[in-house]
Amino acid sequence: GQLILEEKENKIDNYLDEDAYRFLSFLQFSTQDEENLKALSEVFKPNISDIVSSFYQYLQKFEDTNLLLTDDIIKTRLLKAQSRYLERLTQGNYDHQYLADRKKIGVTHSQVGLTTKWYIGAYNLYFHLLYPLIFQAYSGKPEQVQDSLLSLTKILMLDMQLAMDAYIEHQQLESQHIQSERFTAIGQLAAQVAHEIRNPLSSIELNLDLLADEILDEPKAGTQESQNLLRSIRNEVDRLADIVSEYLAFARVPRFEFEEESMNAVVQKFCHFVKLQLHQSKITLKLDLDESLPSLLLDTEQIQRILHNFLKNSIEAMPEGGEFTFRTRTKSEHVVLEITDTGGGISHSDLKKIFDPFFTTKRDGTGLGLPIAQEVIKYHQGEILCESIPEKGTKFSIIFPVSFNKEVESDHNIPSRDW
Repeated sequence: GQLILEEKENKIDNYLDEDAYRFLSFLQFSTQDEENLKALSEVFKPNISDIVSSFYQYLQKFEDTNLLLTDDIIKTRLLKAQSRYLERLTQGNYDHQYLADRKKIGVTHSQVGLTTKWYIGAYNLYFHLLYPLIFQAYSGKPEQVQDSLLSLTKILMLDMQLAMDAYIEHQQLESQHIQSERFTAIGQLAAQVAHEIRNPLSSIELNLDLLADEILDEPKAGTQESQNLLRSIRNEVDRLADIVSEYLAFARVPRFEFEEESMNAVVQKFCHFVKLQLHQSKITLKLDLDESLPSLLLDTEQIQRILHNFLKNSIEAMPEGGEFTFRTRTKSEHVVLEITDTGGGISHSDLKKIFDPFFTTKRDGTGLGLPIAQEVIKYHQGEILCESIPEKGTKFSIIFPVSFNKEVESDHNIPSRDW
């Protein structure tokens, strides 16, 4: 039969959106497959009760699946759901609603804790229970048997894929929700700690200034040793002040001001500003900028801020000097900014944790630079990726969408931390 995708104009009343066409056409599902399944309705319908019973008995044999059947209410709901599913399987009209119903199965499995490793076995059981009925009903009709088996296989494969996709998507959303709550709790803790430290730190800094003035007024006290001691104390106070500032920056998401801007212009402005710093660090700056880039909606102040953090990390990774490269390019309605260095790289085990708040391998690091950068990029509805090879270098790829609605927060899972 001709593919459903090719009959889109004639079947618009039966198939409601592009998802149905895409899934079914990929399986080479035709109008003849739909007719074959409808014909199987009379074959399966008298046997649905026995099929459901066999399915239930099979699930009881395995500890993981049997645990879900100890509750009588859940058991009753499962048996009814199986009956409805088998009836719907041969009713035709595999439209958007059909796909949505199949996806609900995956979400339900995720909610009750039934992992995807059981899906293939469950659908394999359907094959074992339904195939013999087809052979029996169409005995002596090999072509009809073959066509019916293929049609049934296609729809069951579709159902299994939809359920597994929905399970994975639901698990990812749950993970993002947990991460969001974790970030909120960490942000609250960071704000509390920062506020508790900032006031006494300001007092220490003030008294340190007074002490320095008194020492300068006393010639006998103003020895080199006392000067060195004061300088050491001030350095530590400044370091603590920087840590407090980073904690507060992480705890309070800034108010973003988006304006249309060229990413190339942002990069060039930043490079002009840090040229001396790069020279002093013996680092060669390289630019590979695509002049045909479309403009983006950017908060340039926040972008400049995270570029400073990337440069700071790269300088620390290249104590003997090296190369620091900016590259821009377009890719599928997105602008990509790549930031590359030739430093020591990041180990595979650490690479998984670099965006976790407070994770750091540096003695004086706070572990907040990259998490803050990630949030800034998410508020631009973008994404950040990292590749690194130990002893060879690191590349960050920041992906910005060309189409960006600044009225909508880019990620509803990002917590608001304006306390």
